[in-house]
Amino acid sequence: MFYLMRHAEASWAANTDQDRQLTERGRQDVLQLVLRHQCDLQTIQKIVCSPYLRTRQTAQIIAASIGIEKLVFEGRLTPENSVKSAVTALEEHWCEHLLVVTHQPLIGCLINYLEHADNSSCQPVSPASIYSYAMEWPGPGCGLRESLFAV
Repeated sequence: MFYLMRHAEASWAANTDQDRQLTERGRQDVLQLVLRHQCDLQTIQKIVCSPYLRTRQTAQIIAASIGIEKLVFEGRLTPENSVKSAVTALEEHWCEHLLVVTHQPLIGCLINYLEHADNSSCQPVSPASIYSYAMEWPGPGCGLRESLFAV
């Protein structure tokens, strides 16, 4: 199972986009999501996230809740990266039960690429949403969406 998540709600009060941190609501949303879907998320073996603060915080909450000790920070999963660059990163980190925490618009573009082989548009994705896929490899149109977990 492959999981693709947008970080939780973040504050705009920061010196740079990279330094935006989760709001209290964002933290609570992630905790509620994990509690509600604990059985599904318990299978995650590896968490890869953007190095931006809000994605690291989102990933850390999930990791602590399901017992993952190490997070992988991946610079090709930031908001300004291309689908091609992000897919190359996914291929390098691929494992059977992978969670990737990233940003909009990249996540919306990845969803269209994985589900419809289309990277010309990006669908809207709410904060703290997790899309799960049955997928052997991150290729165009290879993702069969199994579920959407949202707050």
